[in-house]
This record gives sequence, structure tokens and C-alpha cells, in this order.
Amino acid sequence: MDNERDLSNEFHIALDAVLPPTPWLEAAVRQHLRRQRPGRRPANRMALGLPRNAQRVAAVLLVIVLAATAMGVFLFAHHAFMVPAGHKGVIEIGSDLPVSGADASWGLPTQYGAAFAVAQAGSVRGFTLKFVPYDDAVNGKHDPTKGAENVQLMIADRQLLGMVGPFHDGVAAAEIPVANMAGLAMVSPAAHEECLTIPLASCQTDMGYTPTSLRPNSGNNFFRISAADVYQGTAMADFAYDTIGLKLIGVWDDMGQIWPPTKIEADAFTAEFAKRGGTIVARQGFETSTGKPPDFRPWLKSAKAAGAQAIYAGATSATYGCAARAQSQGIFPADSYYLGPDFVSGTDYGITDPQCLTDAGAMANDHMYATRPVGEANLNARAAPTIALYEKAHPDPADTNRFTFAAYDAAAILIYAIGRAIDANGGKIPTRQEVVDQLAKTTDFQGLTGTFTLNANGDPTTPTLQIQQNQGGTWTPIKNISVTGS
Repeated sequence: MDNERDLSNEFHIALDAVLPPTPWLEAAVRQHLRRQRPGRRPANRMALGLPRNAQRVAAVLLVIVLAATAMGVFLFAHHAFMVPAGHKGVIEIGSDLPVSGADASWGLPTQYGAAFAVAQAGSVRGFTLKFVPYDDAVNGKHDPTKGAENVQLMIADRQLLGMVGPFHDGVAAAEIPVANMAGLAMVSPAAHEECLTIPLASCQTDMGYTPTSLRPNSGNNFFRISAADVYQGTAMADFAYDTIGLKLIGVWDDMGQIWPPTKIEADAFTAEFAKRGGTIVARQGFETSTGKPPDFRPWLKSAKAAGAQAIYAGATSATYGCAARAQSQGIFPADSYYLGPDFVSGTDYGITDPQCLTDAGAMANDHMYATRPVGEANLNARAAPTIALYEKAHPDPADTNRFTFAAYDAAAILIYAIGRAIDANGGKIPTRQEVVDQLAKTTDFQGLTGTFTLNANGDPTTPTLQIQQNQGGTWTPIKNISVTGS
């Protein structure tokens, strides 16, 4: 009866319901099959004057009719018998991600996650869902101008009510004003730069834009699953104090010379760790633009003398984020802790790329921890069935990355908002602005990578981040942490 169960699953996906078991149907089919066993003569071979082959056909048809009748009763009971999925028309969901060239290793698995969510839903309130992907890569690299052009194409497509993406912060900064003028909903699974949503005083100076300047229509149309970078510092401080049990830490940063959020994260770590009850025993910014690592040793010695149990580095591999770890050898024990962030949108990946671990030398061990700005679905037991279905459809490990299921959540939240907008519009197709309005009302959405309530700026009110541990040269997710946004 595997086929019957498969049919039940398909209807479950289409109707958000589960077909109840039908033991009488299973018994009927089994009885029919027993009658057809070789060597056994049917009791009424010429019943109704039909030859044996015709009787077999009639029996099979009877089973089909009974199954169809059971399905009809089921659909009628669920108020769906006269409302086939997709009878109202088509609603498109777009995506804009780098899916060619060097950036495809990031973009394609992310696109697959969004596409899978749309395929699983199939329809929403009687409208068929269609996934329309765009590629913002030019010569293999993500390109803000190409991204903005893609958004213009989406705006021209009247059936397209929202998009998943973009992936990179710079592309987001180019796309938000274009989409904002048309009221097109954007839900990014990966963009995490603060100034896309948070009006920091340094935004104009550091990034060249502010949340207000990106929104010429004043209202917000940009939402994201990933946490703003500032919360990487917050999440690591909570982990260091609550989970590891650290009380005394030294903090250094690269003064944001290459990537401004590094200093912002170090500041956030400092503030949150003190709030938890810990003490920052040493704090310093280092010049990292000279082309060679700074001499961290004098500062490391003073931090150790002040009782530091760990070092937090607001830096990246390009700013020698792990050189301080290597220079701590002989000053700090090997089992001391080294903490830092992870980036994707910059030119490197915080302290989590291979270069940083190389730079750490003999001190590159399992006492190194880093944050990532999205939750890890595999640490969420509720996500296991969906992950299994996705991996069945995408068995190649290369089809899954750290943002695949964040993109799934982004698409699912967008579909959920579209459904509510249809309801609010009396069952008719909503406007794009009505979808944006419903996105802004998203509350307690149970996703694979976290539980999401979106605020007026487009950020999760309690963003979920993951903590990774260096395990033999592989950064492995070990814990999800949700922090309070501000």
C-alpha cells in the first residue's frame, strides 16, 4: 500500500491535511489480489456472463472507483472538493542570488532551499505558486547592478508578488531602493550588514547609506532571516558567559578598517558580556592595514596578567584575526578560548575560513568558537522531516550549505504572508503592498532555522544565530542561540 500512502502525502502537501487511513480499501485490494493468484480457479468464473479477463478489469475498476469515492468524501469533508489547487491563477515568487561562476557554491544551494519551499507548498489559497529564479552574478561574481536590473524585471512581471534574496549586502543596498519604489517584498536569507535595517550613527560614514536613504518611499519592504552583524557579538557573549562559564575576557578589534561591522561586533560583545556579569579585562584596537600582522604579544601578556580566560577578536582573516591566536602560544595555555565572528558578504569569512586556521598555527584547536548569523536547522528537531525530504530530492552534499534552510524559511514566510494578504483581500489576488503589510505582521513563525517575529525595520525581534566549534579544522554547528533585538 505504499502507493496509497504516497498519494496521501501528495494531497497532504497540496491541502495541508492528512488523508485518514482506509483499512477497508486495503482489504478490498488484498482480497482482489488473492483471487488472482496463479493456480487458483475463481469461484464465479462466468459471473454476470463476463469472461475472466473482463472480470479482472472490472474488479480493478471497482477498486479505483472506491478509492476515488473515498478521496472525494475526504476532500468534501475538508471543503476542498470543488476548489482544486490553482484554479484562481498563478502567483510567482522570485529569487535573486548568485547562481553561476565562483559564487554559485553560495547561491545555488540557497536557491534550492527557496525553490523547495515553493514546490512543497504548491499553491496558496487556490493560486498556483511558481518559482522564478534570477542570477545576479556577472563573470562569476555577485554584481549589485545586475541585481538591481533583475529586480526591475521582477517588477515588470505582474504575477510576481515577492522575492527571496538577495544574498550579499552590497547587492541588497542596490536592490532595496528599486524594490521599495514598487512596494516589492524582499526576504533575504543571508544579508546581515547592520545599516540595511538599523539606523546606526556611523552608517553614512562607514557604508555610504542609511536605512532611510535606501527607502525612497519611506515604508519598509526589506525583511531578513539572518541576524544583523551586531548580534554576532551579543550571541557570543551569551554563549561565553552562560555555556562556557567564562568571567574574564580580553577583546581586540581591527577598528573596522576593512569591514566596519568587526568593531561594532566587538563593542556589542563587550556590552553584552558586562551585562551578563562578566568583565572585560583588556580592550584594544589594532592597526591592520600595514600588510603584516601587528605585534599582539604585549597586549596579550597584559590581558593574561589581568586574568583573561579567553580572547574575543573583532576581526577577519584579512585583518589577521587568527594571528593573535598564534602569538598567544606561550602566553595563554592551549586550552584557553578564542572567540570571534563569521562573515559571508565581505571578502573573507571572519575567523572561520581556512586561512585563519592556518594563521592560528599550533593554537588552532577545539577551543576556538565562532558565530554565524543564521540558525542551524539540523540543531532543530522540528526541522528533521523537512530536511530529510530535501536531502532525498538533493542527495548531493554540495546542494546544501549554511543558508539553504534559511532560504526555505524566507520563502515559507513570504508564502505565509501572501496567504494572509489573499484572505484580507476577500480571496482575491493581493497587491504587492498588501503582501509587504502582512510580512510586517509576521509573528511567531515556526521556521526551520528559528522562530520569527519581524519588526518594523524588517529584522527578527529575537534573531537566532549558531555557535560553531573548530573540530579538527572543520567548523561544526553546536548550538543555536536566540538573542533579544533592539
